[in-house]
Parts: sequence; C-alpha cells; structure tokens
Amino acid sequence: MKMLSTERPSKPALLISRNGNFKTDIEQHLNLTTDSSKAAVVSIIGIQSTGKSTLSNCVFKTAFEVMDENKGMAQTTKGIWMTKCPSPSGGSPILVIDTEGSDGCEREEDVTFEKQTALFSLVVSNTVIMNMKCDNVNLHNGGGWSLLRTVFEVMIRKCKTRRKVNLVFVLRDKNGVPLHVLEKQLVDGLKKIWEETFKRQALPKAALEKYFQIKVETLPHYVHQEDAFREEVGRLKDRIMHWTRSGEKIPASGFVGLAQKIWCDIKQEKDLDLPQLRIMVSGVRCEEIADEKYKSFRKDESWTKIKEQVEERTKIEKQVGVSPELELHFGKNVSKIWMKYLSKYDADTQHYHQTKRDEYKRRLTDNLLKEIEPIYQSLVKHMYQATLQMFTEAALKEIEKTHALSTLQAHNFITKFKNQLKDAAIRPANLDYKIKLVAEIKSEMDKSIRSFQAIIEMLKQPKKDRQKFWEKVVKIGAHTLNVAVSATVMALVPGIGTAVGVSPLSASALSIISILMGKNSESSEGHVTAMTSTLKEA
Repeated sequence: MKMLSTERPSKPALLISRNGNFKTDIEQHLNLTTDSSKAAVVSIIGIQSTGKSTLSNCVFKTAFEVMDENKGMAQTTKGIWMTKCPSPSGGSPILVIDTEGSDGCEREEDVTFEKQTALFSLVVSNTVIMNMKCDNVNLHNGGGWSLLRTVFEVMIRKCKTRRKVNLVFVLRDKNGVPLHVLEKQLVDGLKKIWEETFKRQALPKAALEKYFQIKVETLPHYVHQEDAFREEVGRLKDRIMHWTRSGEKIPASGFVGLAQKIWCDIKQEKDLDLPQLRIMVSGVRCEEIADEKYKSFRKDESWTKIKEQVEERTKIEKQVGVSPELELHFGKNVSKIWMKYLSKYDADTQHYHQTKRDEYKRRLTDNLLKEIEPIYQSLVKHMYQATLQMFTEAALKEIEKTHALSTLQAHNFITKFKNQLKDAAIRPANLDYKIKLVAEIKSEMDKSIRSFQAIIEMLKQPKKDRQKFWEKVVKIGAHTLNVAVSATVMALVPGIGTAVGVSPLSASALSIISILMGKNSESSEGHVTAMTSTLKEA
C-alpha cells in the first residue's frame, strides 16, 4: 500500500511570458533538472475571470494567483504559469499549467496568444481542463467554441501524429439543466466543429474519439455553495487523477526542453511531430546526463585516490612490486565505481527514448574507458616489470647457489602474476590483459632459461677467440638477465671459466654485472665489450 504524499506543490513559476517568451529558468525554480521520474501534465484553459486558477488551487492544492474581487473583474494570470505537484498516492509528480484566460479586454482583438496557448496546452498535456460556466455552454464566444474551432483546425493541420488527450469540461455554477443534457450538448457541438474542420481542409474523416477522451463534470457555485463546491472538488480530483494516469508521460527533467521546442514550432507555425520532438529532447537530456555523470566520475574521491596511488607507485624508478592494497583491490574497487556511474545514468534516463539512451550510454562508457584504461595499463605494466625483475633476482640467486636455473622459478612467478592480473581486471569494462601478458612474460622467462642453457653448452666447447664468444652471447640475447647470467656462469660454475682460460671475476667484473642488472637491454651490448675487456685483464 502506497503512503499518501505530504509534500507540498512547488511555488508557481512563469513558463511563458505574456509576450510569448519562453522561460527556461523554470527548471531551477521547480527543481526539474534532476527529477528523472515520469510526470503527467494537466493544463487548464478557458475564458478569463471564470475561476481557472481557483479551480486549480482547489483541485491540486496549488498556489496560483487568483483575482482580487475588491479590484473588480480584471486579468490576473498573464502568460502561462506552471508548478510541480506531488502525486497524492506518492507516485509520479504532476506538472500543472495555468494559462492566461481568453476573450479578455487586455488583448482586445488580438487572439493570437490565446490560440497558441490553447494549442500548446492540448499538445503538451495528458489532461486539459476546459473551465466554463454552465450558462455559457450554448454561447459561441463565451463558451469557448470559437477558440476550440481554431485550435482543432491547427491540430489537424499541424500535428503529424495522433495523440489522445483527456479533454475534461468542468461546468461551473450548476443550474437546473441535467448533467446528461449538458454533456450531450457539448459532445454534439464538439463533433460538429470537428467534422466541419475536416471537411474544410478536405482531409479524410477521423473520429473525434480517436483524438480526445471527453469528460463532462459540473460544480456548484464557489462563493454561494462553498461547502458543496469543496466536497465535489474532492471527488473531481480523484477522477482527474485517474484519467491523467493513462497516456504517455515524459520525465520531469525533459519537459522544459520539449515544451520549449513545441512552443517555438507553434509560434513559427511549423508542423508538430511529437514523436520526433520527444526523440530530440531525449537526445539532448541523455547527452546532458551522460556528461554530468562523466564529470562526477572524474571528481569522485574514491577514483581520485586510486589514480593517485597507481601514479605514485609506478613513478618509482626501481620496480619494487605492487602494494597489497592495489594488487588485491584495484579491479574490484574500480569496477564498483564504474558500475556506480553507469547505474546512475540508467536510473536518470530510464524514461527517455531507448535509442538515445543506448547511444549516450555508449558515449559515457567510452569516456570512462578513456579515463580508466591508461591507469590500468600503467598498473599492469608496473606489475609486469616488477615480476620480471623479481624473477631475474631470484634466478641469479639460484644460479649462484645451485649452478643451475630451473623452470620451477618461472612457474612460481607466472602463477603469482596471473593472480595479480586477475585481481586487477575491470570486468564490467572488459579490461583484462591476463591472457596476453601471461603469454608475454612466460615467453620472456623461457627465453632467459634457454639463453642460460645455450651459454652452458657454448662454454663447454673450447673457445680461443673470446671476442667471437661474446658476440655469440649478444646474439643469444644481450638483455640484462642474459648478460648477467653469462658473466655469473663464467665466474661461478666450476671448470667452465677455466675451460676458456678465464680466471675468477675480479671486483671490477662484479661491478659491471651490477651495472648491467640496472640497465636497459639497449645498452647491454656496450657493457658486454667493457666486461670482456675487464675479464681479459682479470
């Protein structure tokens, strides 16, 4: 069971000025920018000074300005105003639009704005309330028939797609005429106008019921029968809410953009293609939401901390391994942040057009990936280099101790590296270099082992020309480990060094090995020459 909402409607704000200027700042006034819930729209139109704003305030608990009777009969609502009301059942909000009344003396013979207002209300709303006096039902101007005739003509001519609207006639100040009689008069009058409009424009006939769900309600006099009026309004509110729940809705955050485009097209007398307008607005809003989520991600404290940790760790010149915190939690933590912002995007765009949602989600994903992937690459590169370095150091210790190099050392380091990559992977973003990097590091370690074994075999053969021997060592692989292994073998493996007439390494030779272990492979060949010279002198 839903709890009844205790939230009050927002303070009304101007949507369109009496000069026809659209006020986009209404989004901030009504807090619509971040409201992704689907909203229904209810508009009220009718003759000036017939109590439209009063009716709205009574039905929806709004606070639209009403006429001050002490100042006489005059225009109160100027332009088009709007407020956001909570749903009584706690569901989607309702945007209530109060319009400037028609047939007022203030505009004299200029009826352009009132026609535009009525058309705008019919196009943007789920429910349009036509407020009129019971006694005016059979009047051409006083009953609003001339206004409806003009609006119908424009709707039929300009609206490319059919859209059904609840058109609720609220007849004020009940008289003795039975409701069913008033209802028949209204419906018959509407059908007559509708059919004449199609006939004048030479268009195929379409039933009025395809465009409008017509309802007729009556209310007692607001002043002379206030208690009865408020009692009837309570029941009317329930019926209007029930009717308004049906039909297509738009996210509250996208209403202003859609309404602005519709108003612009109405003023320029353009055709109104509502589905395309909705898609266009969906694109604008989804783009804005995607950009907002990306900016929020970049400022996210958790992401900033992880990024700084990786950058600090990887800028250390000597590879000292990866910190346990990064190693164990990087992938999980970044995946959590990744999903956080994509989930927020999904929630905020859930009511927009699916094509546009998907399009800008891909864009958001690409932007997040551009931010995350370099950090991930930097981390796994650091892990790769650190693992190779630790393998090198362990291999040299094994050679020194056992005069041999087993594949078990490589296997242990590869297993550890696999686990590190597994923990670093960001699976929601498909960032997992495990297969590629494990193959590469295994290849590097296998190459080192094969080089060592090849050197052993080479050193067993008599070699008089030491220079040629070292050239062959370089061809096998003159990177740090290979050269260091070569020198260590000559120094430490009994009998091999003397087989080629080389005495044990001097202090200067050991110094060269130390240098080699800290240098890149590009400089190793030069050090081979230096080491050869040193070994000759030793």
